[in-house]
Amino acid sequence: MLDKWKAFFKRGEWDKGFSLGKRKMKELLERVKKDRKESVNLEALEVLEFYGLPVARYRVVRSKEEIYQVAEELGYPLVLKTVTSRVIHKGDAGAVAVGVCREDVARVYPSILGEVATRMPWLTLMGVMVQEKVDGDERREVTLERDQRKAFPFRWITRVFRKGGGELEERRAKVDNEDELSRLMAQEHLAEVYQGVWALWLQYPQVRKLELELLSTPESGGVSQPSPPKVIDAKLFFFEL
Repeated sequence: MLDKWKAFFKRGEWDKGFSLGKRKMKELLERVKKDRKESVNLEALEVLEFYGLPVARYRVVRSKEEIYQVAEELGYPLVLKTVTSRVIHKGDAGAVAVGVCREDVARVYPSILGEVATRMPWLTLMGVMVQEKVDGDERREVTLERDQRKAFPFRWITRVFRKGGGELEERRAKVDNEDELSRLMAQEHLAEVYQGVWALWLQYPQVRKLELELLSTPESGGVSQPSPPKVIDAKLFFFEL
């Protein structure tokens, strides 16, 4: 499998297949350099969409009046996340609300804005991301990080949380050699995600670290095929540009 990927990238087909992603990423790097940012969140989702990743539908709103219209378009229940001038761990900051219904919007929208303003007053609030709530029994956190000191010049760590008996079972998988990468790429239901991630990673060495969070329903009794995963969150971290 790894030889297949090597040949695929060596032929340059990945470059042709992700021209829109490359264009978006180039624009993003120019903005990051101009604004002297070290990381991005919302822009990471936008770029990854252009690399073919299945991102959960979302819109950014900047007023309570706007949020009602967007919420009706996306459908309930929803996830609301604040958009700030810097990447933060939104759960710790009280900046995310999950499973928001129509009757909750009037209360939740100002509440999460207020939490961030109170706990982190040095941040600038840029709006609220309204995102469809994805149903899934398995949450997958992927971290891809460059490490030029090693023969295999990056680390790929996957943490999988699966519902079972009312609790989440955590499993870790660390990829730091070619055999492990080959097994990783053999997961067909994740090929669409990993292909885009791998292409971005090879095209842009300016990216120091990439973080993804995905939700899906894994293959289990009564389910012949796992549902395609959806990306619900993403972050890109850069070397100094």
